[in-house]
Amino acid sequence: MQTGPRINFLLLLTVFVLSGCDNAGNNAVMISESTPSVTIANLNILHGFDCDPPAPAKGDQCRVRERVALLTEHLIAAGCPDIVTLQEVINAEFAPTAQGQALESILLLIEAELPSLAAACGFTYQMVYKPLLTVAVAEVDEELLLSRYPVLQTGTRILHGALYNEINGVLAFARHVLHARIEHPSGEVDVYTTHLASGSDLATGICDPEFCPMECNSEDTYRACQAEQLALYVEQTRESDNLALITGDFNAVTGSTEYLSMTSRGWLDSHLVAEQAECNSDTGIGCTSGRNSSAEDIENPALNVHQRIDYIFVSLPQDNQTCASYVEGELTGAYQISDAGLFAAQPNPFSSNCGSPPDDLCWVSDHNGNRASGSCMP
Repeated sequence: MQTGPRINFLLLLTVFVLSGCDNAGNNAVMISESTPSVTIANLNILHGFDCDPPAPAKGDQCRVRERVALLTEHLIAAGCPDIVTLQEVINAEFAPTAQGQALESILLLIEAELPSLAAACGFTYQMVYKPLLTVAVAEVDEELLLSRYPVLQTGTRILHGALYNEINGVLAFARHVLHARIEHPSGEVDVYTTHLASGSDLATGICDPEFCPMECNSEDTYRACQAEQLALYVEQTRESDNLALITGDFNAVTGSTEYLSMTSRGWLDSHLVAEQAECNSDTGIGCTSGRNSSAEDIENPALNVHQRIDYIFVSLPQDNQTCASYVEGELTGAYQISDAGLFAAQPNPFSSNCGSPPDDLCWVSDHNGNRASGSCMP
């Protein structure tokens, strides 16, 4: 594992925090060293059950073992973020659309990487995984969270969809939200991660007026309903004085109903607040989605992305003057987004060549991820 990029990342964060301080030299240094930023990375990791059929050193859920190992390298290079949120985590032996082969558990592969992460990062991640087991198709698209700091409580919220309806008994497949409250040195942080509906579960179908939940617009889509339910779940469960981070694959572009369900509440799109370029569909710069879930695309160094549908939204505390500016002491401050951008968004930077076997593979997933950090500034 390479350690150089991690050191550079931490230096960049320190420089950024220092540049945002009005205090004179020594005091600014003390704040940057004693107050850790809240750092997070997010990625739809690709379950891979509909990838190419297995062949020697090819297929196998798009070379899933190598992809999880590559994720570990990216996390270390990113400075070992405090929080990691993942979607499409699979822990099932078979999936309905799999091409007949037994599947590997991404959950178990990530667990197997934790010692390597601990050796490189200097701490052991705590894993949060709460699968929904009451549906016919379970553990094929779950959320997972890793936390550097203690997890105080967890929860889940099932989202309404075309394939999950408790009223008429359709319990085939469900989308959901994973929630964890984390005891970060700067203050408690509520983290939510989700994967909203896609075409495979009729995302753009109109929410049936007979069964559509009262909090949703029955003239809107299933996915729009899920976004509203997510937002309400955040409002109902986050502590008002806590920082809240809402992450995931929303399957919806900026300006969509789903996106506006977040930003209309004053929640910040960290990518744009950090003045990162909006997705350019022609070049792929700033984009997170568009690659096919096939070995051919995972092994191709071209970006092959053209939409931004994965996000880290930031909801600041109601009284944004309560985070801890020092590890010890009573000085409080306000959270500011100090950095944000894409994560695992370059073709394998740890290899001189990437492509088809015997070369290393190029991408962790058919998605690029996101990263963000927030500092408590006095």
